[in-house]
Amino acid sequence: MRRQQSRYNQIYIIAIICVVSFIIYYSTESAESFETSIQTRTLAGDGFCVLQNELYANNTLDIPCPELRRDVLNCLPEGYEFIDYVYKIKDVALSTFHRDVTSSQRIYKTTHPVYTVILYKYEGDLLSLCPNSHETYPFVLSRIVTVNGTPGTTFIFDCDVLHAGCVNNCKRRELIQYKVCHRDDLSKLSTLVGTRVDKKGVCKVKYYDTVMRKLTYFFEFPINYIFYPLMIKRENANNIVGKIQSYIPIDFTIIRNSDKWICANPCQDHS
Repeated sequence: MRRQQSRYNQIYIIAIICVVSFIIYYSTESAESFETSIQTRTLAGDGFCVLQNELYANNTLDIPCPELRRDVLNCLPEGYEFIDYVYKIKDVALSTFHRDVTSSQRIYKTTHPVYTVILYKYEGDLLSLCPNSHETYPFVLSRIVTVNGTPGTTFIFDCDVLHAGCVNNCKRRELIQYKVCHRDDLSKLSTLVGTRVDKKGVCKVKYYDTVMRKLTYFFEFPINYIFYPLMIKRENANNIVGKIQSYIPIDFTIIRNSDKWICANPCQDHS
């Protein structure tokens, strides 16, 4: 009896060691420079690629300037175009891991992949991604890669890639997000057309946010696959769905059908 109990104790200890080792291994984020990402990351192999040009940051205030628009579309097959969608973020970060459920190929059943484009206007840690996680949807089998860069660093990634913003220790943070899809799928993503988001806030570094960041990585399956409807549309805070949403970081204001774009020279009107 004692021998059997001792054997069970050994199994428990081994199991605990394995679980702890697993958590530590997958919790560790590897750092990568934008130069390395440009040379090694591809849309076909990793689900994301990186561009860099200071002109992107200097010449874009709202809509992508010609250089950015040209270079992004050159990375994609023929037939892709920018959706009339702009999401600007300043001084806050969505640091929890998520897939872009509002433009997911698997959720909206698009024929072609849908891509998110993010232009960063500051220097530091920019974006964390899980390479090739779009291919393992709804699960993730890859570790976290955090890419750092300089103003003008731009990411193109499949909307089903698991990713998260970097808090950047509350330094200056400014970015603009766009959506790119194949023209054949534009009708399926009509809810995005005309979207204008200008999200501003005060950065606060809390232990709670650090814990939530890791939990959303390990529990990305139920969050992004089972509960994704909660992250698509904000409901009234007085009902049960709205109360559940209050625990999800999707607080933003959308202005639709704006006919005014702001763009620095030499950006031209592409409407």
